[in-house]
Amino acid sequence: MIDVKTIEDVIYNLCVEANTVLPDSVFTKILDAYNSESNPDSKQVLQLILKNAKMAYDKKMPLCQDTGQVIVFARGKGKYFVDGFKDAINNGVERAYEENFFRKSIVKDAFFDRKNTKTNTPCIIYTEISDFDGLEVELLIKGAGTENVSVVEMLSPTATEDEIIEFVVSAVKKAGSKACPPYFLGIGIGGTVEYSGILSKKSLLLDKNVDESHEKIAEKIKNAVNNLDIGAAGLGGSSTVLDVKILTDFTHIACMPISIMINCHSLRHAKCFLKDESVECSFSKKKSVIENYAPQDENFSDFIKLHTSEVEKLKSLKKGQKILLSGVIYSARDMAHKRLVEMIEKGEKLPFDLKDSIIFYAGPCPCSGDCVVGSIGPTTASRIDKFATILYEKGVLATIGKGERSSELEKTVEQVGGLYFTVIGGIACYLSAKFVRKDLVAFEDLGPESVFRFEVLDLPLRLELN
Repeated sequence: MIDVKTIEDVIYNLCVEANTVLPDSVFTKILDAYNSESNPDSKQVLQLILKNAKMAYDKKMPLCQDTGQVIVFARGKGKYFVDGFKDAINNGVERAYEENFFRKSIVKDAFFDRKNTKTNTPCIIYTEISDFDGLEVELLIKGAGTENVSVVEMLSPTATEDEIIEFVVSAVKKAGSKACPPYFLGIGIGGTVEYSGILSKKSLLLDKNVDESHEKIAEKIKNAVNNLDIGAAGLGGSSTVLDVKILTDFTHIACMPISIMINCHSLRHAKCFLKDESVECSFSKKKSVIENYAPQDENFSDFIKLHTSEVEKLKSLKKGQKILLSGVIYSARDMAHKRLVEMIEKGEKLPFDLKDSIIFYAGPCPCSGDCVVGSIGPTTASRIDKFATILYEKGVLATIGKGERSSELEKTVEQVGGLYFTVIGGIACYLSAKFVRKDLVAFEDLGPESVFRFEVLDLPLRLELN
């Protein structure tokens, strides 16, 4: 039999592996996209994504600052689901996130109590009793940026292949650059609303599509999506989606539920097989591709070096220009913005001066030792739009995030002479080296969503709005 301590240790190791090491299959697809990409901007993004993956592998740091929601799929004979099985899984997650300085992002209740549990638990656990000889445990790390753009729809039971392809294309087009393309797509068709969602997440974990019929439609979807010209980080090119996997299953005669699970280029997952006292994990095999990869040096010759104090030079930038920014910036996300706006409405003194300030929509990982910050990267900017208008009007010079903004926010930025920069999503380990000082400013109870004052050196940004 397998005891609960073994299960806890397996989950611990799976969490560490999934958060810090891209599987060779995923890394190879990104490398292939880099080699075939003709758009110079997208090619530069893919180069940094590869370098980030190598840095995370070497340093055992998170690939992304959003170390996500942990989703566990466990399949095996009933005898393996012992008393304390789910507790062991949650204990393994909690220990992994605490000891490895991963960001803890789970709140107690989605609506009534959004306090951080500070353990990244509970995680989501799906168990399946089967005749499988042993216990298969697979773990998926899912960040909010990608989860928020994933979709489910009830199509007509007579929906055609072309209609399904059109629906997937429209979903990716709507997601745009919000969820860090290039993407991996998992598609589930069948069952009920919630079951199709589970199928779509399971499909992300497939090594290959289950048969030729599934592979053919997956390839058609991939080609159609790549014709959108969204590209890496939304900068155009042929690398909008790296791979498409599909799972289909039974359903009611009057239904065709379909879920599209959009995942960023960091498809973070790991697997173990347990049988009696033996444990075999996929990550115990040598990572030959990523281990032997030698990153190329960055070419920032087309970037302009600027300091945050050079307000007029920043304001004179044109859309599409790229800069290496040094100086003082502040981090603030959704809940911090909500509090700042409430303080403004009450006439209270703010924790920092908004005049000509630059706000980075980011919630970093903690770090150990003498480092300044753990992995850090951008939040989907459009989530902050409902608060950003008043902050721009009160003097904020610029914001930094990822993805498109609402038309209303675009008008505000233009009217007040503000700026909106994007930074590449999914290179959080690489970006952490650009931060040279961190000071807590406000809202310590928000954990990673607290307001921090950072000093940065040569942070690579692209101007999207002015």
